[in-house]
Amino acid sequence: MDKGIVIAGATGEVGKRLVEKLIVQNPSTQIHVLVRKHSPLFHTQVQQHVVDFNDLEDSPLNAAFSLAICCLGTTIKQAGSEANFKRVDHDYVLSFARWAQHHGCREFAVISSVGANAKSDNFYLSVKGKMEHNLNQMKWDRLWLLRPSLLLGPRHEFRLGEYAGAILGRLISPFLLGSLSKYKPIHMLKVAQTLVNLSQSDVKKEGCFVLEGKALHKTKY
Repeated sequence: MDKGIVIAGATGEVGKRLVEKLIVQNPSTQIHVLVRKHSPLFHTQVQQHVVDFNDLEDSPLNAAFSLAICCLGTTIKQAGSEANFKRVDHDYVLSFARWAQHHGCREFAVISSVGANAKSDNFYLSVKGKMEHNLNQMKWDRLWLLRPSLLLGPRHEFRLGEYAGAILGRLISPFLLGSLSKYKPIHMLKVAQTLVNLSQSDVKKEGCFVLEGKALHKTKY
């Protein structure tokens, strides 16, 4: 049976870059992506599986995976409501994680957010924190929580708030030192490359690993 990589959120900004990098750097790896609809943009090395994220249990595959990577994510503005945001950034992530375990996966990586905290008064950060907590309650050999700050890089869709935030972030970034360095904006290619590096890693130690700040910024892409 196939022991490749399965990705949810492969059509997003980081997800697309992750797939592109995997094709170049891991040419022998079988890459599976779960998508809502078939995309002509993916390389032939990529095996697409059209699924309904509201009911993943009805989408079994005759495959097993060594690593599952979750790049699912939206914004409250994009989602249209806090409830819809939670559905994507919490419910879909947990559903994908359970689906991955059902397919033999013992290692899971997810893009969360700097400041994620289940007890935060900020709705966005509390959802991210609860997602992390619930993932950690599942039995993984290794759980990787990536907590980037504001993501930099060209986007398919223009977002005024993030554009303004990127400009401000670049201005204050030199002053974010020490414990504040984790709040520095980071290029999405670095996040994608970090995920590629995890797919190539031979780490045997078990546990939950949080990657933020320097652990992400030191990545070369």
